[in-house]
Amino acid sequence: MPLATATLRRTRRLAAAALLAAAALSLTACRNGGEPAPAASSSSAGDPTAADGGAQGGSGGEPGKGVSRTGAGKTAATGGGGQGGASAGNKGVGGTWVGTLKWLTEDKLTVAPKDGMEQAFHLTDSTKALGAAALCEAPDGRVHTDGSGYGTTSCSLADLRKAARLGSVDVRVTVVNGVATKIAEHYHP
Repeated sequence: MPLATATLRRTRRLAAAALLAAAALSLTACRNGGEPAPAASSSSAGDPTAADGGAQGGSGGEPGKGVSRTGAGKTAATGGGGQGGASAGNKGVGGTWVGTLKWLTEDKLTVAPKDGMEQAFHLTDSTKALGAAALCEAPDGRVHTDGSGYGTTSCSLADLRKAARLGSVDVRVTVVNGVATKIAEHYHP
């Protein structure tokens, strides 16, 4: 084999290895506050399964970055954790999101804000699901909501998964360390 061919192959292998290393670094590298490290060129920005880092408490942020988009352009910042990867020592994302509930897997759903990135989160047995009409109905057949129009009827995780598969139920999801603690249906009369 000529020397030029061998050199070209080695160069391609090194370039491929460098690309993989850069991709791995961009998925795992974080600095304080959960923001990607400057060396991270890109991550899976269009991937709804990627967990975004949280916004720093008290400051505004981008949708899907630990913030809640509530209708007419109002942004409410919430405290957040770091990147939601599987790396040891990293905490999952935290915040509150308002949007459409969508299915991902049996124990992982997403919320898709009207304007912003889709955010994935995990379900556990301690996740509290509250419905109004579409998520689940009250035993008396009436719609029960709080003052903000969010359901107050306790629903099962099976009800929550069924609604997520429909992909048409609007909810407010509160996430702590990548796990949904409360999911409340927004009632539309």
